[in-house]
Amino acid sequence: MSHHELFSDKSSLYSRARPTYPVALYDYLSGLCVKSGSPTKGTEQRTAWDCACGSGQAAIGLAEIFDQVIATDVSRQQIENAKTHPNIEYRVCQSERSGLLSHSMDLICVAQALHWFDFTEFWPEVMRILKPGGIFAAFGYNLPRTSDEVDSLIQREVLDVVDSFWAPQNQLLWDNYSHVDFPFDLLEAPRFTINMDWSLHELFDFIGTFSAVRRFIDEHGDSPIREAYVNAGEWWGDSEQKRTVTLDLVLRVGAKDR
Repeated sequence: MSHHELFSDKSSLYSRARPTYPVALYDYLSGLCVKSGSPTKGTEQRTAWDCACGSGQAAIGLAEIFDQVIATDVSRQQIENAKTHPNIEYRVCQSERSGLLSHSMDLICVAQALHWFDFTEFWPEVMRILKPGGIFAAFGYNLPRTSDEVDSLIQREVLDVVDSFWAPQNQLLWDNYSHVDFPFDLLEAPRFTINMDWSLHELFDFIGTFSAVRRFIDEHGDSPIREAYVNAGEWWGDSEQKRTVTLDLVLRVGAKDR
């Protein structure tokens, strides 16, 4: 099963359970586009491309700031479950062969997906599509943090169990994309975190979208995950009680030469 088929299998769960990104992240990226010399709002449409958009978590945030967002994904099922907005146009295509016009985008974003790409084909596509001075941003998040007790249980009863089911590409994200050879000078970016108020059910819905968890369930069933949920409930209390779940954001940003 390829990675896009994996996420397509339960695209509605992916749409419901994946966290949104902080508004401050989009404000930061928008500010970079202005500083880079891209047109300011009101003089010309500002455009952004959300590559491998999934169900549109990033596209929705971009659409609140940019006049036009093209959001693409290779998975038709993901697009069918994507969040709608009048500023977003969704398309089904490969990010390495997008069909977008040359020098048409002020900003190109990849959220939680850069590690899946064929860089030999993707970077030329990025450089072709970005306007001179345009911004490229890759971002994602690492594993969730709640309390020491729940985090330890999830590590022991879920993550250690599914560890061999992760694809090798995931290590690029866990290493903060530090081993990815970007074709432009990286900018020093601020640190962002995602803070979600989730019930235990919502937290385990999110865990259920992990590619390794999905692969494990396909082969062995979901009994260990269900058992971990029950055991986590002993620490959590009322499973519907909302608790803060924190994810540290991985962010790499660069600007194309003018």
